[in-house]
Amino acid sequence: MILFLAVVVTVLALIGVPVAYAIGLGALATFAGYLPHLPMEVIAQRTVNAVDKFPMTAVTLFILGGELMNLGGVTNRLIRLSVALFGWIKGGLGLVAVGAGVFLAGVSGSATADAAALGKTLIPGMREQGYDEGLAASIVASAASLGPIIPPSIVMLIYASMTNISIGKLFLAGVVPGLLIGATIALCVLYYAFRFGYPRSRWGGFRSLATAAGRAIGPLGAPVIIMVGIVGGYFSGTETGAILVLYAGTLGFLYRELDWKKVFAALCDTALNVGLVLFVIAVCAVMGWILAMAGLPQQISTLIAHVIEYRVVVILLVVAVLIVLGTALDGIAVMVVMVPIFVPLAGALQMDPIQLAMVIVVCTVMGGITPPIGVTLYVACRSGHASLEAANRRIWVFVLAMTLAVIAVALVPGLSLALPRAVYGA
Repeated sequence: MILFLAVVVTVLALIGVPVAYAIGLGALATFAGYLPHLPMEVIAQRTVNAVDKFPMTAVTLFILGGELMNLGGVTNRLIRLSVALFGWIKGGLGLVAVGAGVFLAGVSGSATADAAALGKTLIPGMREQGYDEGLAASIVASAASLGPIIPPSIVMLIYASMTNISIGKLFLAGVVPGLLIGATIALCVLYYAFRFGYPRSRWGGFRSLATAAGRAIGPLGAPVIIMVGIVGGYFSGTETGAILVLYAGTLGFLYRELDWKKVFAALCDTALNVGLVLFVIAVCAVMGWILAMAGLPQQISTLIAHVIEYRVVVILLVVAVLIVLGTALDGIAVMVVMVPIFVPLAGALQMDPIQLAMVIVVCTVMGGITPPIGVTLYVACRSGHASLEAANRRIWVFVLAMTLAVIAVALVPGLSLALPRAVYGA
């Protein structure tokens, strides 16, 4: 059954069927061929149950909040702050992309939204400074991938809805790994900057820095409100999403960058993005259920039980499986299918569920920049009019850097657990 499902999905994907449709059709074909004794209503029940969860409302609100932030002038203010902070360093514009990615991550929670916003502004600028367009797109896509790792995170909201883990703990756990990955991306940028002699901007002085910081106070207030509200227990995830929408809309109108036409555009984009996310979750939930019916979780548990004394090897194998799947499937699809399989293994692997969550989240996000799917990389190239083929050749250095970072997160519990334990206790 598992082999049949894998073959059908692979063949459909290879002939050009979108991955989400390939998964859904493969699941239907497997159900019809191997589980004919069950009524077809089971498929409908599984798809509805996968998305009919109250936390999904928070996902919608966070996506809308991010759209309003991008249309309301927030992105440009954060980029200017990054220019003031990092533009004077060798390869400054590449480092600006990384810094802006960190700042935007605390606002939007979406890698694709950040890739579109950063790519449109920074890739043309890097091209003018002599950057290879594939490298420029790779830098932007890698920086944008911090969006779902540094809180708030839409991916973490979905993970929390699947596992009932505290959203506040997940958000806190993502801070250090996100900054660590950001640092590894910055080191890659510096390597290329010194290798190819990319220029730096002129230092504008502390007055310029203070001006840029003052203009960015409003946007930087969003992550503070979100973290204080959720971690302090003042708001639920859904209430925080509603506050983010209100805050983003207010900022946009105050900056005179937002009007009702743009609000309508944000609503339309949100509807499309949410529909895509929910469809992927629904079809992957069916696929995950079929894999469970086929006994895949039990087979993996049995395999791990035989090699559990080699704990580090097993953890590295889990990371490898998630990364390899990410090269062929959408990141959310990987998470929806694999979370029910890997989460029960946390005890056997002697990993805290929060630490395992961070490993899965980061590997899921990496799927957005790894060819051939690489949705985040594709969006960066499209928004910056860069060659996807050139970016596919350049992105692997950044994938390697992020892989080393996720291995560190997997092997060093304190990287993901220090902040949650400091705030919530052991």
